[in-house]
Amino acid sequence: MNLFTKRNLIFALAISAIALALTLSGATRNTGASSHREAPLIVADPLADNTDTYAFRSTEAGRNGFVTLVANWIPFEEPSGGPHFYKFDDTVLYEIKVDNTGDGIEDVTYQFRFTTTVKNPDTILGMAAPNQALAGTGGIEPLITSLDDPDYNEPQTYSVTRIDKNTNKNGVVIASGLLTPPNNIGERTTPNYEAALAQPAVYNLGNGGKVFAGQRDEGFYVDIGGVFDTLKLKSIGSTGGVDSTAGFNVNTIAIEVPIESLTRTGAVPSGPTASDAVVGVWATASRRTTTVIRPGIGRRQAVDPTLSVGPFKQVSRLGEPLVNEVIIPLKLKDTFNASQPSGDSQFASYVVDPQLAVLLHAVFGIAVPAAPRNDLVAIFATGIGVNSVTGPNYTTFLSDGQPHEMMRLNVAIAPSASPSRLGLLGGDVAGFPNGRRVFDDVVDIELRAVAGGTPFTPATNVAPNNTLGDGVANNDVPYLTRFPYLGTPHSGNSTSGAPHQHHTIDALPPLP
Repeated sequence: MNLFTKRNLIFALAISAIALALTLSGATRNTGASSHREAPLIVADPLADNTDTYAFRSTEAGRNGFVTLVANWIPFEEPSGGPHFYKFDDTVLYEIKVDNTGDGIEDVTYQFRFTTTVKNPDTILGMAAPNQALAGTGGIEPLITSLDDPDYNEPQTYSVTRIDKNTNKNGVVIASGLLTPPNNIGERTTPNYEAALAQPAVYNLGNGGKVFAGQRDEGFYVDIGGVFDTLKLKSIGSTGGVDSTAGFNVNTIAIEVPIESLTRTGAVPSGPTASDAVVGVWATASRRTTTVIRPGIGRRQAVDPTLSVGPFKQVSRLGEPLVNEVIIPLKLKDTFNASQPSGDSQFASYVVDPQLAVLLHAVFGIAVPAAPRNDLVAIFATGIGVNSVTGPNYTTFLSDGQPHEMMRLNVAIAPSASPSRLGLLGGDVAGFPNGRRVFDDVVDIELRAVAGGTPFTPATNVAPNNTLGDGVANNDVPYLTRFPYLGTPHSGNSTSGAPHQHHTIDALPPLP
């Protein structure tokens, strides 16, 4: 062993010892953060930023007995952002969690772990590179035409683990070695993207379900600029606004499972008001507590120069949409992202008396309901119980008497024959806040709810409270009618069709 190698080894051991001491002493940095850049710490960690979570009864033909769970990460992916395009982080533990007892503690967990392989570290390109056997022969078109194409230079595989009461704490691996598709790089590199690459990446699970992980269109449509410019919206109706997320992509994890695999009893509920009909859903991302930079490793090709050690710490959390953005105050946003639904009593006062309602009153000059806002507590913290407004066959209630923020889905309510983007406010009991479908207009729904423009607060259920919106009522890309439901991601280099556009205004007609 030469002197240089000895020095490297000694230095690496010293760094590891320091890192271990910090871990044991609790002195490591708190890295909690999450969702569409809404918390201070997450802006530095986009690969762990959970942007949206969805849970709904599957609507694809022949899939009536299944529930689809979707979680997105990595906000504002520029489609042409190469040569090192967007991938899941191999060092992040991505999870979708389900509570079926109402205590804010997960009873079913699906874990997703990723591994990236570099086939050719000598190329100047990244995710896609011509096979070396064809280099110099002109045989480089098209580059990636299948998931096992040798030109797919940085393929990423993943495993799926289920943890429940019948497994030990490590769970059972239900799938492994599954491939993610490459990003939609462009027409030469990834031709016929949806049929050749995306749909082959939908895998069947042993329980009859399906799973997918890979890039999708950003399906959350919203005028972000207007909302966060102190509600200076270009329109407060259903049209005339700017879709700030148009033209961007996200990384999606979607899993479809039988209804009975999520319920407390392990059976399909007998009806919407059965005791096992409602489940709570949220997604998280976690990182190891300590990262060590290994000296000299960076000079070796295709080897990660860092080493992650220690237990996982949650850095991202998302159940109901926009809660951390518009309900939780700045001082607690990182705390919320590092916490569990079981401890949400610490945030209850911000739901009972939300600051957003005060802003709506000040900006639009409208009367809003006075605190305590028990209507919002029902939507966000306990679920909606059976009541005279929604009738005897509707409930999303799931709580042990304490507030737990999570998305609640009544798995016994069938998909709607006449879906409305406004969900329950549009007379569609299968939509938000009963779970969340990919097309549900959660911005308009939540603006109206916070303003008191719903039947739960009749005194303020008048215009403009009950007609508020951000002027964006549809996505810029059509949703799929099949799993994984989110649309085809934008191409990084499209010449045959319209190029991707950011800030599209009324790209498609409003959804019903």
